Amino acid sequence: MPESTFVHPLFGSVRFRTDHAEWVRGDHITFLSGFDVNDIQPVTIPQLAAVPGTNHGVMRFHKRAHAQVLAVFADIERLGLLHHIKTCAGSLNFRLRKPTNGSLSKLPSNHAFGIAIDLNADDGSLGASVAPVAPVFQAFKFKWGKAFADPMHFEVEGFVDHPRSVIQEVAVVLDGQNVELGAKNLMGGLVADVADVGALPGVSAQAVSSAKMKFTGPSRSQVLPVTRFDDDLAFVSLAPLSAIAGLNFTFDNAAKRVTLSRIVA
Repeated sequence: MPESTFVHPLFGSVRFRTDHAEWVRGDHITFLSGFDVNDIQPVTIPQLAAVPGTNHGVMRFHKRAHAQVLAVFADIERLGLLHHIKTCAGSLNFRLRKPTNGSLSKLPSNHAFGIAIDLNADDGSLGASVAPVAPVFQAFKFKWGKAFADPMHFEVEGFVDHPRSVIQEVAVVLDGQNVELGAKNLMGGLVADVADVGALPGVSAQAVSSAKMKFTGPSRSQVLPVTRFDDDLAFVSLAPLSAIAGLNFTFDNAAKRVTLSRIVA
């Protein structure tokens, strides 16, 4: 049974043994030193309770990843994107890596450390259908497996011990009245829901591409990038949008409120 040492970027040097006498692709492994498997513990993810393959939402993750994996799925739910998660192929699996090109790897999978999860594996595209939720995972220091041709896969790149939601609702006020723009502080940027930009006086939107839209308002027209999660959810930066509408823009971070005022010539 082959034995080997691997220096993991999060756990340091670990030694492991495989089950078979020769190296076998995806073989089961046993940690011999450097990693405590007792640190992998059950965590209940409410948002996955009805998702096949999750044991009613109970997954086994490394204890240091519990808070951030819970935060990921909570924010996916806040964005209304849970419907993109159809199935789960699991999290913990004490095995070697299985590259999608079919080659043999002699390195332990991150599933073996309890810091990875596979979603929508059976969608016919290796999980590419889960792409709309990938930005949320990435915001919480998960690496998306699309980078190595495995889009179903998300793995912890760095622990976030005290994660905070990357989505905060923001009120928008113009002339003393609330404006329903679906505004949010999203991953550190103030944005408005593209579907709601017509709530700004005289503003309209036209698609240029999947990643850009042309916004026209009383002040000017301008093509702006949009952050698109799926066909029904896209956001545009609120500051340039306000300028297109001919409005000044101020933000009260404590109150989570944007105040717009008309530009006086």
